Amino acid sequence: MPRRVLPFKDDAFEVVACRTAAHHFTDVRAAVGEMARVSADRVLLVDTVHMGDDVEEAESLRDPSHVRNYSEAEWRGFVEESGLRLEELRLLEHSFDYAAWRERTGCTGEAAAEVEVPLGDRVADGRLTLDKLAIRAVKGV
Repeated sequence: MPRRVLPFKDDAFEVVACRTAAHHFTDVRAAVGEMARVSADRVLLVDTVHMGDDVEEAESLRDPSHVRNYSEAEWRGFVEESGLRLEELRLLEHSFDYAAWRERTGCTGEAAAEVEVPLGDRVADGRLTLDKLAIRAVKGV
């Protein structure tokens, strides 16, 4: 039986949501399993999709707490393995202020210049565009 981490009973919440955080988790598979356990109905997940080693390098340079982004196939696996049924999956482009994104983690000066190189043309006109994935999964058949 998997180790329980969240201090909540099974089916404690109608909906469990996790937005743009999972790429910091050391065990995403276990995290999705716990979300499924404490959800009575559905789990909503949004996170950045794996876009290659260059983006992973930039993310880690900007924020040392970054673990990794996962592919669509990996996310589908996490959902299925947790006993959830994938109801909807959308791939989206998310564009936002590049300087604010860097500065949130204190990435300035020389480090900021290092981060921009591997991002390439994802940075344009002061904005960064990353690929995101949004999942709605439900319990039961």
